[in-house]
Amino acid sequence: MSNVLRPEDIESAIERWNKAKSDFTQTLDLHLVSIDQGKATMRMPFRPQVRNGAGAVHGGAIVSLCDTAFWVALASIFGPTQPTATTSLTCSFLRPALPPHDLIAHATVLKPGKRIVYGEVHVYSGEKLVAHATLSFLNTPVDEARGWNPIRHRSALIPQGESESENVPATGTDGSHP
Repeated sequence: MSNVLRPEDIESAIERWNKAKSDFTQTLDLHLVSIDQGKATMRMPFRPQVRNGAGAVHGGAIVSLCDTAFWVALASIFGPTQPTATTSLTCSFLRPALPPHDLIAHATVLKPGKRIVYGEVHVYSGEKLVAHATLSFLNTPVDEARGWNPIRHRSALIPQGESESENVPATGTDGSHP
């Protein structure tokens, strides 16, 4: 069994993701636009609910977009039920993300290590680069993933016809990853 999404599965994975989002990703209204081996693109619509006091998108919303997009890119390599957690995330805000543009995040896994997965996310508002993040995630072996309680959205990225039992159980009971 391969954890890699086949081209014929990509469109259905996007549709299932958008239907099975966690409460947090629903609050931010994050949408999976595309997914490929080690890459993911997500969109966060510009809405008044995510603005800061200056009228731009709040930095915390941008960081959450980066974290979520990178998790999807990681899941395209290791499978959506791989136990994983964010270990490091550094986000540089390059300019304010002002209305009316949606934010588009392009996530790329640069080093898919067995334990540490490293990559980056570029966030655009219209044609302007507004943020750049570097991230490290920790892949945890199943026997170390104590207390994992699978979240319903994990199955959104599993190709149809495969079951969760064919993939490695996921970790992270806080629901921080979609």
